[in-house]
Amino acid sequence: MEIEDIMDILQNKMKVAVFATVDEENKPHARHVTIGVANKHGIFFITHPKTNFYKQLEHNQNVAVTGLLEEDYLVQVIRIEGVVRKVGRERLEELLAGNPYVENVYPKEADRQSVQVFQLFKGDGFYHSLTQGHRYTFELDADQLSQEEVDAL
Repeated sequence: MEIEDIMDILQNKMKVAVFATVDEENKPHARHVTIGVANKHGIFFITHPKTNFYKQLEHNQNVAVTGLLEEDYLVQVIRIEGVVRKVGRERLEELLAGNPYVENVYPKEADRQSVQVFQLFKGDGFYHSLTQGHRYTFELDADQLSQEEVDAL
């Protein structure tokens, strides 16, 4: 299985994953986060600067992400441990478009305009089909992208 296939499952089938962070006292925190875009360039998601999640990402950019999908007999798990960074707001509209959760999470237009885009750009991933036994590891490393790939982000 290729990384593009795994990221497609994460973005288009799982759609929401659990992100784990730590606070300033190194206490763990986990929350469900909508996946905006997931591809070989990383995982793009949004959060508001007023949230504890945002503050934890500012304090420590290391995260763990996990998602689970159950379809009939097939149970798939994706895990990634890596590093996030803030990226520009240029792709914000793309991340918000068609997202059924955005209006519920950020009901005010002003809140939607204040959110920040983050990218999980570097890390080690693991895909596991719990029912079929398939296991794949993969690496995210957006720092190794060509200039054309960076321009396409």
